[in-house]
Amino acid sequence: MPSENVEPSISSDRRTRKRDDRRGRLLDLAADLVEQGGISAVTMAALAEAADYAPASLYTYFESRSALLAALQHRALVTLGQVAQDNLALWNATLYAADPPVRPRVAALARLWAFSDLFLTAPRHHPREFRLQQQLLVTPGTEEAGDISSVVVQAMYVLDVPRQLLAAAVEAGALEPATPPLDPLTEPIDGAITRTLAWVVALNGALLTEGLTAGLPTTAMSLGEHLTTALLRGWGAKPRDLEAAHDLARTWAARDASTETHQP
Repeated sequence: MPSENVEPSISSDRRTRKRDDRRGRLLDLAADLVEQGGISAVTMAALAEAADYAPASLYTYFESRSALLAALQHRALVTLGQVAQDNLALWNATLYAADPPVRPRVAALARLWAFSDLFLTAPRHHPREFRLQQQLLVTPGTEEAGDISSVVVQAMYVLDVPRQLLAAAVEAGALEPATPPLDPLTEPIDGAITRTLAWVVALNGALLTEGLTAGLPTTAMSLGEHLTTALLRGWGAKPRDLEAAHDLARTWAARDASTETHQP
């Protein structure tokens, strides 16, 4: 005989899905508000009006504006993290199938170049998620400490891809090992994490220059490539290996662009 608990379970699952769908729709509307007016435009009152909800009902989905912004950031990070992981798997598969095999140092540096390209083109391929991250980064005080914790966990997951790539380059002999920065007031800092953050922050800074109204004698993309070159050279990459790796990463980018162009 069927269990008496089957029907209540199905009903509960349906309610959970409906709630998740409503929450996702609210996050979509909140993201629209960011697009229209920046982070400051996202208020519980504005979201209630956009969703045609009673303001009090929003608090069943988000405890506060801070929780709403944290949920927005977490969702964007999930998307960007999945993109990074998917591309990492693709680069690894391409290198595994290469004939003749790519030299380990060049292969490791090519993946670093490919990540740099992926990061620098993210505003074009994932504009909403990336712009949201940038706005939250440069708008202090948007989230309370308790809401930031889940965002930090997801951010570290995203940062794990460049951390893995840098560690693999060290293991392949393409880069020198990271040395922990010395701070006389604190405990030694993890050099590998510091290196990862330095690279990601540098790339993000290059992209922020895209919005400068005065104009620059370069583009954000070329500035980001220059920064990646300077950092990798400073961390021990040999010029010949770096050039060969850059050429290889360009072939991957051209292949991916061709695939996008011919997709129905």
